[in-house]
Amino acid sequence: MVLRVFIAGLMYGLTTGIVTIISFFMVVFRQDKRSLHDSMAATYVKLVDPTKVDSSKLI
Repeated sequence: MVLRVFIAGLMYGLTTGIVTIISFFMVVFRQDKRSLHDSMAATYVKLVDPTKVDSSKLI
């Protein structure tokens, strides 16, 4: 029982760690700064000057 919990926790930690490292490197080295979840969801990062945003058009 303890071994099963240990192995499951180890596998969860490894897969989560690998995905986190891949996402980090994608953000650092890609020109468009898209992470793994951005690529999967087909979203993008847009930098906007907050002083030039019309707050009435938000939401």
